[in-house]
Amino acid sequence: MPLTTATMPPTDVDRINELDWYHTIDVAPGVRTPGWFDLRHALPLIPFPDLTDKRCLDVGTWDGFYAYEMERRGAAEVVALDVPDLSGIDYPPAVRAQPGFDPRQSGQQERPAGFRLLHELLGSKVRWVAGNIYDLDPSEVGRFDVVVVGSLLVHLRDPVRALDAVRSVTDGWFISADYVHPPLELLGRSRPWFELRGETADFQWWLANSAGLRQLLDVAGFSITQESKRFLLRYGPAVGARGTEGDLRARSRRVRHRLL
Repeated sequence: MPLTTATMPPTDVDRINELDWYHTIDVAPGVRTPGWFDLRHALPLIPFPDLTDKRCLDVGTWDGFYAYEMERRGAAEVVALDVPDLSGIDYPPAVRAQPGFDPRQSGQQERPAGFRLLHELLGSKVRWVAGNIYDLDPSEVGRFDVVVVGSLLVHLRDPVRALDAVRSVTDGWFISADYVHPPLELLGRSRPWFELRGETADFQWWLANSAGLRQLLDVAGFSITQESKRFLLRYGPAVGARGTEGDLRARSRRVRHRLL
C-alpha cells in the first residue's frame, strides 16, 4: 500500500515505498512505513520508565520500532541489535529440510535496509549492531539501563538461554512484549502452560500463557514490577485489506533486574 504525503519530498517517499517493512513507523506528519505489523496503538500501554539520559538496548530491532521510540523519549544512547542476515535465526527442522533451503534467504532485501533508511530520514543517532540475542555479552556491548525485547521469545528455540543473556547486560529495567497464546490461557492463568511448535514456517517455537511468560522471566532472574493491559498485534498496511485487527495478542512487562 503506497504512501502519499505532502510533508516529505516525493523522492524520499519513493525510497520508503521501494522497501519491504516489518514495522509500521511514523516518519513525518502523514508519513509512515507500510509495515506488516502496526504497534503504534500499543505504545501508550507499554510501561516505559523515564528514559531521560538512559542507555537503552533494543534486541531484535528489525526496522527499529522500539529503538527509535526510545530515542524519541529522550534516551541518551540507544543500541539496536539484530542478526545481520537470516542465517542466524532458529529455523525449525521442517524448514531446514525443505529442498533448496537457503538459510540466508539471499533473495530478500538486506536485513537492516529499512533501519538504515529511517536512520537517515529521522536524523537519528541510534547505533545498529550486528548480533544474536544468545550472544549478548557485557564485555562486548556493555550494560544498559533499559532493555527491550519485542515479539521475539516466541521465535526462539531456547528462550531461557536468551533471557539469561539479556539479564547479563541489564542494569535496570527489562521490557518484554511477547505473545500470550489464547488457547493456553483458557487452560488457566495461575499455572504455567507451554506448547512446543518448532515445525511451522512462521518460526514459532514455544507458545505460552500469561503464567508461562512470568515463569520464563522468573527463572532468568527478573522480578516483575508492572504488567500492561493486553493489546492486539495489528496487521499493518503491507497486509492490505487484512490490515485491521490481527488475532495475535501481546502483553508487555516491565521487570527490574534482580541481583542474585
